[in-house]
Amino acid sequence: MPFIELYQERILGVLEGLDRIRFRGTDRMLSNTRGFAQALHIMEVWLKDFGDWADRTTKTLRRQCAEHAQRLGIPTVYLPPGGHHDKEALARRSLLEHGTAPDGAIVQLSAVEPCVAPSVYANRATKRLEVQVRPRRCVFLYHYFNHPQVGFGHVRLQTWAPYTVNICLNGRHWLEKQLQAEGIAYHKVGNCFPFIKDLDRAQALLSAQFQTDWPQLLEGLVKQAFPDLFELCAPYRLQYYW
Repeated sequence: MPFIELYQERILGVLEGLDRIRFRGTDRMLSNTRGFAQALHIMEVWLKDFGDWADRTTKTLRRQCAEHAQRLGIPTVYLPPGGHHDKEALARRSLLEHGTAPDGAIVQLSAVEPCVAPSVYANRATKRLEVQVRPRRCVFLYHYFNHPQVGFGHVRLQTWAPYTVNICLNGRHWLEKQLQAEGIAYHKVGNCFPFIKDLDRAQALLSAQFQTDWPQLLEGLVKQAFPDLFELCAPYRLQYYW
């Protein structure tokens, strides 16, 4: 028997809307071999110098991100390889112990994880250097926040080209911020709302989330987390497609 039919006498109402959401931001030029080669040309980087450039750029990015976290006054935590790390639990513990920065930033985590990235290899058949996209490992940064608009979430950044980002949000945490802004009484347990005083208004707030200007919101979250990222490859400017 369906859940609602089984407990219909005890259910006050039903809300429909976003739950957990994951957005992927990709710079389309840097994410394919031909485009990446063109971007290197714009940056005046020879293929033979790619390794040094990529290593130097990644080190610069990680240093800038660490300095930004220090300015915000949030902890930076490296998660060693081997073993499972519950990143959300670590972020929530940090929130309880240290609170948030004025913009809602909580903690910056870093971990070495698998990725797909462009590299330069020698083609023995053509005897020329060429760009190829292959699996590898690199450091990822996780910037956790309790944002004043969307609530608890994080931005995940691949610190090696093509600098892909993922943003994880939760429509229920977002709704909680909306309810607080309008002074609507509620009770929230984890990801669930056992009680909301005004269900009709809560549904309207949930539905309004779909009307968000997503590129503007997501780029704003990236800029808050990693403000130096977009100019990292100057004169080429990173542009994310969501």
